[in-house]
Amino acid sequence: MKQGRKLKKMEKLNLVPILDAVFIFIFFLLMSAQFIDVFEIGSNIPVAKEVTQEQKKDPLNLVIELDKDKIIVKTGMRSIASKSFTSEELDKMTVYLQELKVKNPDENTMILKSSPKVNFQEVVRVIDYSQGHQIKNKEVKLFEQIVFDKL
Repeated sequence: MKQGRKLKKMEKLNLVPILDAVFIFIFFLLMSAQFIDVFEIGSNIPVAKEVTQEQKKDPLNLVIELDKDKIIVKTGMRSIASKSFTSEELDKMTVYLQELKVKNPDENTMILKSSPKVNFQEVVRVIDYSQGHQIKNKEVKLFEQIVFDKL
């Protein structure tokens, strides 16, 4: 005699607890999302332009290195020329910067590298003398845009 096997009924999966957990998780995410603050830092985007003609002249690449006892003015990308001044010779430095400005009238950017040993007043004096100066009651504008770097 053969014993017949009874087919077991497949029980249906109970999805209610899983769906409850998913909905609770979604509400938790929505409620926590409103507490997140996003901060923006305003900055100027660098201007990009296409160069249609080759530049014949190398950029000036003016770098002023400010140390405790001397000021070094460097120019050039490939062949770097430098001239050194003391903090009392800021007028001579301004005359040198005027000569550079006459040779490169389109340049108005300089890189200022300062040592941490230099006090703030000295840095401001060098900036004032390199941006422009009163000469014979005439305002002369030199290098007005400054990029700060550390030495």
